[in-house]
Amino acid sequence: MPFPKLGQAIVVGAVALTILGSQSHAGTVTGTATYRERIAVLPDATLYVELQDISLADAPAVTLASQRYALTSVPADYQLTYDDALIQDGRTYAVRGSIYHGNKLLFTTDTVNPVLTRGAGDTADLLLVKVPSQPAASLDDTNWTAIGINGEVVDAKRPPQITFAQGGAFGGTGGCNRFSGQAEISGDSLNFPDNMAATLMACPPELEEVEDQFLAALQTVTRYAMAGDSLVLLDAAGEPVLKFVRAQ
Repeated sequence: MPFPKLGQAIVVGAVALTILGSQSHAGTVTGTATYRERIAVLPDATLYVELQDISLADAPAVTLASQRYALTSVPADYQLTYDDALIQDGRTYAVRGSIYHGNKLLFTTDTVNPVLTRGAGDTADLLLVKVPSQPAASLDDTNWTAIGINGEVVDAKRPPQITFAQGGAFGGTGGCNRFSGQAEISGDSLNFPDNMAATLMACPPELEEVEDQFLAALQTVTRYAMAGDSLVLLDAAGEPVLKFVRAQ
């Protein structure tokens, strides 16, 4: 027996609410980024802004959203769009900003800029500080665990890892197979060989996918930037293709 028109409207409305309720919604964080120094912005400078989950003090921050802007002047406006299904009331979120010229880091935030939870709003004005000029930190005798590939967070039981020995020798694992080779390193320039030695074990599909993405990204690397326990490998356009934290 057909529903009366009113009943139909109620049913249709209930279905629509159910569908909408099951969908995630986009939220935004906005603000400005600037620095104190009376220095003109260099041509081709870029502003890189990230929304991060910094809840765990003993674990690396997780990037939930990021955006890169051509920077022509400061203060500069930014806007980050995120999936609000990722936001949990009991966690802590912050915005981080950096200014690059090519692959060289010029300015960065050095304080926490909280947003979204624990009484914080959805805006954050960033004050960046100048990074002292210094020679590129040496990769010799360092060990790293991948946390990001091409802007995506690495979510794998066995994330890729890489170890640098003396003089550019390196080795590691993509999460399943092991690899090794000799990289060319000069200053902050870094190039991996096309003919890396690697094992050829069969891998679970989820590990194989991450491993393939990781090894492909290595081939695009031309520069690196290291700060403390963080390492970023960049491509020829200055885009970060791989992010690491120092392995314990």
